[in-house]
Amino acid sequence: MTSLQSASVLLLGGYGSLGSRVARLLRRRHPGLHLTIAGRNREKAGALATELGNADAALVDLSRADLGLPQDRPFSAVVTAVRDLSLNSMRFAQDRGIAYVALSDAPFELGPLVARYIHEPTASVLMLGHSIGAVPTLAALHFAGRFSRVEAIEIGLVFDPDDPFGAMSNADMARIAQVGPQPLLMREGRWSYAAGEEAARTFTGVGGARHQGQAVGLADLLSLSSIETVNSLRLDVAEGLTASSRSGRGPSHEVIIEISGELVGGDTGRYRYELVDPQGYAMLSARGVAVCVERLLGLNGGAPPGPGLYLPESLVDPAYLLEQVEAGGVTVNRSEV
Repeated sequence: MTSLQSASVLLLGGYGSLGSRVARLLRRRHPGLHLTIAGRNREKAGALATELGNADAALVDLSRADLGLPQDRPFSAVVTAVRDLSLNSMRFAQDRGIAYVALSDAPFELGPLVARYIHEPTASVLMLGHSIGAVPTLAALHFAGRFSRVEAIEIGLVFDPDDPFGAMSNADMARIAQVGPQPLLMREGRWSYAAGEEAARTFTGVGGARHQGQAVGLADLLSLSSIETVNSLRLDVAEGLTASSRSGRGPSHEVIIEISGELVGGDTGRYRYELVDPQGYAMLSARGVAVCVERLLGLNGGAPPGPGLYLPESLVDPAYLLEQVEAGGVTVNRSEV
């Protein structure tokens, strides 16, 4: 692997809502890691690079296979905090045999990315089209470790209307809603697409508020299906005031995970886990992305993975992820429903 002194992490869309948070977290966690903040606005990229230190700015052209960047410039990873329908950013990583993080692909959109990898299996490609940087999924997998048998997992996400929604996230959700199929879920052990009333679910947020959620078929479900005994999976999003907003403390982001099954000790029931990030959904997403990037680069104690197609749970220890987000100020509550 190219040394950190000469290689840089290329953050496409690095000055946006999510990308800038990922950049700041990586800087905080790894001061010696060089970052390249890239996009179509050199002024915005340069301002963030100056703020971060040990960083530079670059203009990129996603219509070009070389992204408009010098061939001899060394990079260690490409992180796509922007939607690249051309997949030129992936080709760029493959040509250099470096890590690639795809943040926006829904399950129905994975075909081109998977085919691109099969044609040229030279990079470690992380499929991270999960909700909130895969934090809900990895947390659910961690909690599922307490069970001898998991029957169902339901995740609810509460987006506070006063928690600004980034341009990339807005565009992703709009695209999926317009061109995608009905929301994917698992019911009675079979994959299906929800329609009508089946796509809606009311769930309880932090502090007891009821939220009307809508199913979304993101890659979280693909990861959670790795639990052999599970026969019901769904992910719902809702907009509403979070408990912190209702108490006058400002908006936060709430993740509600409910798992039904049998605990290792023999007790059965429905168990509830709450994650709350007082800095909002974009910051919680950035926490997950940052941990994944450092794992791809071998910066958290393990060797970098070799070329392959990866989901986050195949690289990141769920217990480590939860430990890191809690250390960053995310609160975690556990209870039996």
